[in-house]
This record gives sequence, structure tokens and C-alpha cells, in this order.
Amino acid sequence: MAGIDFVLLRRQLSLTQVLDLVGFTPTTRCGPQWRGPCPVHGSASGSRSFAAHVEKNCWHCFRCGAGGNALDLYLAVTKLPIYEGALELCARLGVSAPRCSSRSPPP
Repeated sequence: MAGIDFVLLRRQLSLTQVLDLVGFTPTTRCGPQWRGPCPVHGSASGSRSFAAHVEKNCWHCFRCGAGGNALDLYLAVTKLPIYEGALELCARLGVSAPRCSSRSPPP
């Protein structure tokens, strides 16, 4: 069985969808930049320590130091290993996990 193509998966995932899945509610929005409480470390509801740039599909918490892309956010919140987390995220979003071809080198 071929593994998951994580590079392709990270490109296909939408940070907006993952933010919705993890229950993030921004306290402020300035165009594509959203700020609010960190869904990773569970900061207070009025906090703005978490910053997400939904067009660039990246995020960072200035309090706990976590950051990354949409898949990284889902894994940080759920604390699942990468393979299981990627499969669960794809299932929750109703998309197929992209598979590596047998000719492509491992990541």
C-alpha cells in the first residue's frame, strides 16, 4: 500500500476548514489575518495570542510558540500522530488522502 503524499496534502488543505473543525472563533479579523485564542494551548477566550493567515495557510501562537500549516494545526490540537491525524482529517473533510506513487521518493 502506498503512503500518504504529505507535501501534496499540505498544499490541498484549507486552514479555514481546519480552524472551523477545531472550533476557532477569531476575536479580530483584518482581511486574511485572523487573531484569537489559541486552540492548541487553550488560551482565554479574549486572548489574541493566536494569529492565522488564511490566504497563506499558516498560523502561529505567540504565547505557546506553536505554528505551521493546516495539517500541523490539526495534529497539534488532536495530539494524533501524523499518519492517523492526516487520515482522520481527510475523513472529516470528506476528501481522499493523496497517495505517494511507487516511483516517488519518501518525504
